[in-house]
Amino acid sequence: MGMTLNRVSVRRAFATVAVLMVLAMGAGPAGADDLPGDIIGLWDTGDGAHVEMYECDGLYHGKFMHFYEEAPDGGVDAENPDPALQGRSLVGADFILNFTFDGEKWKDGRIYNPENGKQYKADLELKDGVLKVRGWLGVRLLGRTVNWSRLDQDEAGSDEHARAR
Repeated sequence: MGMTLNRVSVRRAFATVAVLMVLAMGAGPAGADDLPGDIIGLWDTGDGAHVEMYECDGLYHGKFMHFYEEAPDGGVDAENPDPALQGRSLVGADFILNFTFDGEKWKDGRIYNPENGKQYKADLELKDGVLKVRGWLGVRLLGRTVNWSRLDQDEAGSDEHARAR
């Protein structure tokens, strides 16, 4: 009987070690191979805007570059809680604010929603060429994730043309 328990214990130990080895080899973080600057460039939000992601002083930001549908509030930041900013144009306005890269994803930043004037906690993760933008108020689990797609040079060029008008 003691011999059977030892075999079972040894088998469980080997199984546990095997599972841990598989996890260690193949289940690393999805963004572990990303470089901090990999999100820099022009992105399509999928809901009416093109956004330019850029780096400044080690922090990552994003600004509206083009609206392909009608911009909120006629294209001005009318809902901004700061009265001095309520008349500014949304094109060129930063709304992805102060993200840091931790080796896996961009985090500790905020997303500003010009439709209601509120800022939300957020993180950004690049997975298979898709920028996953997750914002939340309070608890991350109750947040929302949207997927952005990178624009190629031709599409980026059309934004340049639109800005020149």
